[in-house]
Amino acid sequence: MTQQGKFILFTLDEFASWLDNLILHRKISLIQNHHTFLPDYKAFNKRKTDKYFTWLVSMEAAHQERGFSEIAQNITTFPDGMLAICRNFETLPAGIKGANANGICMEHLGNFDLGKDTMTEEHKHTIVTINALLCAKFKLGISTKSVVYHHWYDLNTGKQVVEGTGTTKTCPGTNFFGGNTKEACQKNFLPLVEQVVVVA
Repeated sequence: MTQQGKFILFTLDEFASWLDNLILHRKISLIQNHHTFLPDYKAFNKRKTDKYFTWLVSMEAAHQERGFSEIAQNITTFPDGMLAICRNFETLPAGIKGANANGICMEHLGNFDLGKDTMTEEHKHTIVTINALLCAKFKLGISTKSVVYHHWYDLNTGKQVVEGTGTTKTCPGTNFFGGNTKEACQKNFLPLVEQVVVVA
């Protein structure tokens, strides 16, 4: 575990231990999954030193330029499997309009639209495991009611929309574990999360 200011960098095992000991007073019912789009894998790999904290500080500056008080996400995951706490878990994220009050927001560094970044095995493992750990910690059923993608929400109304309607982002990517739809999540992503909970 390494800390720079409020940003805390963890291995997956370190995070699991940290989360196990966490006492949280805010009710959590949604685990949000996002991709950063930019920075992507190329940008991350181009920087050879201090790439974690440099990108976190850069993301926070970009979010503040958009009017946020601080970095939007509670957690950032990285291509090599590392992850960081960015925004205090007691503080509501600024991840999905209409879905922040009881949410934990995760940004997965990369661009997971079709034809863009190919997710590393280390990153896949961290993303799947962290979703499982959060569901277990907050006693959430593993379903599309608790594990959500930004793409499912209208950017203007903050309401979930029927696929193909509304004003939406592709986030967390059109190729995020095989797609960004609820059907793709149920088919490709949630079964992997369930496997982790079973063996945990």
